[in-house]
Amino acid sequence: ELAGRIQAAGDDADWRRGELVWGLLPVRGTRWGAYAELVTLDAALVAPRPPSLSAVQAASLPLTGATSVQLLDRLDPKPGEWVLVHGAAGGVGSLFVQLARARGVRVVASASAQREPLLRELGVEVFLDRHAGQVAERACRAIGQELDMVADLVGYGTLAASLPMVREGGRAGSIVELAGDLEPAVDRNITLDGVLVRPSRAVLEVLAAAVADGSLRPVVDQVLELADAAVAHRRVESRRGQGKVVLRVAR
Repeated sequence: ELAGRIQAAGDDADWRRGELVWGLLPVRGTRWGAYAELVTLDAALVAPRPPSLSAVQAASLPLTGATSVQLLDRLDPKPGEWVLVHGAAGGVGSLFVQLARARGVRVVASASAQREPLLRELGVEVFLDRHAGQVAERACRAIGQELDMVADLVGYGTLAASLPMVREGGRAGSIVELAGDLEPAVDRNITLDGVLVRPSRAVLEVLAAAVADGSLRPVVDQVLELADAAVAHRRVESRRGQGKVVLRVAR
């Protein structure tokens, strides 16, 4: 994911030098990525940068925001339904929560205890410390019913452990590996989706509209220089951050 200025465009591209844009490269099949001063990509994979966002804020949104939009579309929530979000304070989670709330979804968030203030601010109704265990069971007790949906942004069998707490005919989605016993999804007629983001200008425009109407705001954990990319990766791998780590590239 990236944010910057157009330096040059092909003859068939509807872009002019100097325009502010943000973009998202395909997760698979991308050789070099965006850790660079200059990036070449398909003109259809960039969109005008939302004017209210700084370059750092804009760079923090495309991958996690597009993932959140596409996961929500798969879950197809109805206003008033309950979703349990595992990893709710992370890069995807902090945006997924906001977009879900904008659709009228009621959110149970699972994260480390120190992330509760942030998640309450983002509209979470029920917060659960993930370190206390039995998250899905505690979620059901807190809301007084079975879950309509579960969104797994963590992995390590988290989704499988939650399926018995999802109602008959409910939905579940994961952006990480599918591990553990998934048989309850069959037994309870749960729709189970795995989501790997597909970049497009259209999904960037969805995010821009959410930023413009105030239903989505960036959550930036740290801003580091490109030379500190290894530090950034260690921060992400520690799973202790909230929101996104952004690399700033000077040119």
